[in-house]
Amino acid sequence: MMLSKYTLSVELKNEAGALERVLGVLRRRAINVDKLNLSKKTREVYHVVMSVTDEVVRAGPDRVIKELSSLFVVVSAIQIEDS
Repeated sequence: MMLSKYTLSVELKNEAGALERVLGVLRRRAINVDKLNLSKKTREVYHVVMSVTDEVVRAGPDRVIKELSSLFVVVSAIQIEDS
């Protein structure tokens, strides 16, 4: 089993259940959220930064970002390069 850690930056629309939808994608892929930081970017958009641990063999950040981006509540989703 492969263990990978990475950081995701996601911008969400300010709608009820938006964060739960994002966390649902991670939960279905058995991805653990190690840290989560939520801040208000504008009145309509929240910025979420998550450090995650992916224990699934074939689920990498590219696939997760693609799935997150397909959610209607997500404005943008990217991987942040860890330094």
